[in-house]
Amino acid sequence: MTRARAFDPATTLSQVVDLFSSKGYSDTSMEDIVQATGVSRYGIYGTFGNKRELFEQSLEQYAESMGKKSFLRLLEPGASLDHIRAIFQERIDDLCGEAENQGSGHEYKGCLFVHTAMELAPQDEELRGVLQRFMKRISKAFSIGLDSAKGRGEIRKDVDVDTTGQLLTSTLFGLAVLGRTGFSRESLHGIVEGTLDGLRA
Repeated sequence: MTRARAFDPATTLSQVVDLFSSKGYSDTSMEDIVQATGVSRYGIYGTFGNKRELFEQSLEQYAESMGKKSFLRLLEPGASLDHIRAIFQERIDDLCGEAENQGSGHEYKGCLFVHTAMELAPQDEELRGVLQRFMKRISKAFSIGLDSAKGRGEIRKDVDVDTTGQLLTSTLFGLAVLGRTGFSRESLHGIVEGTLDGLRA
């Protein structure tokens, strides 16, 4: 008789995503994963495979969660500049977390894709390809939303939506780097508003 799992794999994977986002791949040990999830090494290996396989699943989970939460709305008819702004708002909220009662400064969980891009992508062609595909999907979604906003008369007619989609993608992930260096929530919002104001009709 097969013994039932004593943990929820979806919950465990979400916890591992947060751990990799905070510490990066190299600084996260299997012991860290066991302690963070409460799942034994046997349970981790049996469900997800080794650390590298678990990391690749974490990347896919991270990409999937960002897409569902933020970007599908840009693919719908009537997408507007406000929908684009909301994506940045969610991004800043995710990065800053709940730190209002912890004195000066904010705590930043970090971005799993920024960690991966800086730490592993230069020497790992497979992961570099994963990141490139993800970034291209984000850029395309931004371009579609921008095209809709242009049709609504919200942004200038001379705006190239493809190039600007890439610009917004770089801004989105640049926020994570700035957050890590201590930029405040207000400063991050100012960067977003300045970027979007430059597009307005």
